[in-house]
Amino acid sequence: MTEQMTTMTDRLSVRVSPTISVSGHREHRGAATAAGVLYITGTIAGILSKAVLSSVSGAFDPVATASTDQVAVATGAALILVMGLSLALIPVVLMPVLRPVSEFLAYGYLVIRGAVETACYVVLAAGVLTLVTLSGLGGPDETWRELGRVLVDSEAMANVLTVVFCVGAALFYIALYRSRIAPRWLSGWGLVGVPIYLLAALLAAFGVIEMNSTTQMLLFMPLALQEMVLAIWMIARGFRPIRPESE
Repeated sequence: MTEQMTTMTDRLSVRVSPTISVSGHREHRGAATAAGVLYITGTIAGILSKAVLSSVSGAFDPVATASTDQVAVATGAALILVMGLSLALIPVVLMPVLRPVSEFLAYGYLVIRGAVETACYVVLAAGVLTLVTLSGLGGPDETWRELGRVLVDSEAMANVLTVVFCVGAALFYIALYRSRIAPRWLSGWGLVGVPIYLLAALLAAFGVIEMNSTTQMLLFMPLALQEMVLAIWMIARGFRPIRPESE
């Protein structure tokens, strides 16, 4: 009789424990917290870089302005690198979480955001630093002025960076949606925000709206807000155990 009761208890525990695990247990808290902190760090660094470099990027002659405000140029370039490095580390710390979901999505996210997007930020920072070098070389005022504008606020590089960012974000949110390690409303929000973000860049590229205009910023806002909500969620809650899509 005792053996039969023990067997029945074991069977019940096997049936109940997965439900308890799914609803209450959180996995990879360290990776989730690190990713959330990196998201916030990268975002803050990006905003600060815009603010610090505004005097140079908005100047009539960026090269001449850079020669008299080298501290702002160096600080802005450093903040761009901090942003790029922070965002590049996100797929690295999340690799143990995303790889069991899909190796294709995990490694694709690593390559796009960890390598390609980082390379774009390095090019941007190098372009900003080049302004100081140009200011010491001298040259035709008009030519140097136009070159300075391209280096400090290149629409071509901004468009490339936007496309790369959107591809990486799409891979990440597909993995989140499939695995359910974060709420589906949150990953679904990201999947909706990505094409809107890309649309804003394409509209600016084809001259429908102005680059950095209020309209473009409003179109960027859904995904930007979603990333911050996701970052706070990862820090506060961590990830759920992976669940099949059929559940």
